[in-house]
Amino acid sequence: MSVGEGLENIEINATPEDLDEDGFVSLWNIASTTVEGDQEKTRALASAFLGFLCKKECDFVVVSTSGAEYLDQWFEKDNKILYAWKPDSEMVDVVAQHAEVPFIAFKSFMENQKFKSTANYSPRRIDRVEWFENKWNVG
Repeated sequence: MSVGEGLENIEINATPEDLDEDGFVSLWNIASTTVEGDQEKTRALASAFLGFLCKKECDFVVVSTSGAEYLDQWFEKDNKILYAWKPDSEMVDVVAQHAEVPFIAFKSFMENQKFKSTANYSPRRIDRVEWFENKWNVG
């Protein structure tokens, strides 16, 4: 799937069942709900979310302590976990399933920052590592 293919005119959404008691939800679940569960489109949209949030240096992404350790260990073994965020990469699945955001703030941020689901957001490698190590909240 190419960047943005099939993602025209989407409305970012999440189901109430996916939100935790504080209103947090994984980027993966937002993408999946938005494209009605289509696996290929879910990955493509999650890829766009990750690239966009990284480029905008979004600082309200949360990952559990165990999730952060898991991603750190994966990065030590295979740095593609942070570098391979193309729409056809399974690395997107892993990162997006661990990255959680407060849904209402996320949706507002995406609208205010003019997210386009069909655009190619490809941050530099160094920016990806910086964003993950210094902007994500662990807890």
